[in-house]
Amino acid sequence: WDLDHTLWDGVLVENGLAGLKLKPDMVNIIESLDRRGILQSIASKNNHDQAIDALKRFRIDHFFLYPQISWSPKGDAIQAIARELNIGTDTLLFIDDSEFERQQVHSSCPGVRTLDARNYISLLDMPECQVPATVEGTGRRQMYQVEQHRKEVATTFKEDYKAFLKHCDIKLTITSLDSDNLQRVHELTQRTNQMNFSGNRYSRDLLDKILETSYLDTFVIACEDRFGSYGIVGFAVIDSREPRMTDLMFSCRIQSKRVEHAVVAYILHRYIALTGKDFYVSYRKTPRNQPSGQVFADMGLKEIEIIDGVISLVFPHHAQIPDDGIITILTQDHLKPAGQQR
Repeated sequence: WDLDHTLWDGVLVENGLAGLKLKPDMVNIIESLDRRGILQSIASKNNHDQAIDALKRFRIDHFFLYPQISWSPKGDAIQAIARELNIGTDTLLFIDDSEFERQQVHSSCPGVRTLDARNYISLLDMPECQVPATVEGTGRRQMYQVEQHRKEVATTFKEDYKAFLKHCDIKLTITSLDSDNLQRVHELTQRTNQMNFSGNRYSRDLLDKILETSYLDTFVIACEDRFGSYGIVGFAVIDSREPRMTDLMFSCRIQSKRVEHAVVAYILHRYIALTGKDFYVSYRKTPRNQPSGQVFADMGLKEIEIIDGVISLVFPHHAQIPDDGIITILTQDHLKPAGQQR
């Protein structure tokens, strides 16, 4: 969001706090977006402290993550927000009353969509904002606010990042896909880009079919640490007949926390122990997921072929599975036996 003549009527530096008035229905729109799990921030040319005071006066300051309020170009502000949230700029929508500012953002951040502030009232009806509300989605902003605290604590560990991760006491709980978590998994498959190793975006119908396919094993990964819960952050599908991982995806909230390494190690241990066979992974490499795809090399998987853009990787059944001991995987009381998930 821009501020002047966008979030509120008036110009802060000219009219002062007393001269500002929130746009009609603005609080309802902000609250509704928040409930849908749509993150919000500020990109405004203004005096920072004065603008924050105005947001606090309207009692809406807590809705905005990493607000960028300065006299720098708004394209720079939007890139900074994307970096802090660890998301691509092509997932952002920028709302501003100025055609000049919208064009400047288009020029510096081509993937960002823009909306003329005069049309803000239509925001909740836009297809991009039609996101089903889930428990994780409703608490998404708070999860990012907890992550900000994690980053502050991480700085006290200086260069010893693994020591910080151990301090976090990260725990994973892995269960099977079922009717209780299906909606969140569907949401995860629609949102995930940077850590989606197949590129698949499952519809509800396809998830239902996976549930009914006996040889497809599903893994739904929830995460928590000493700071709080991340909720459900990952999803994997294994074809138990080979065995082969056909899908693996994670929320970017857990990127660089070794969660993906722990999950791959757990799955390798599970299937090699059950089958005594080599384990295979299908990986469709993209510019977005390539940095995170390093997990496969880290875990010792080797490329054997590429068919139609999909890389086939193998982990020999006799090889030692790497385990750095950072992540704890809790008992999987609700995980169904391999090859019997229905």
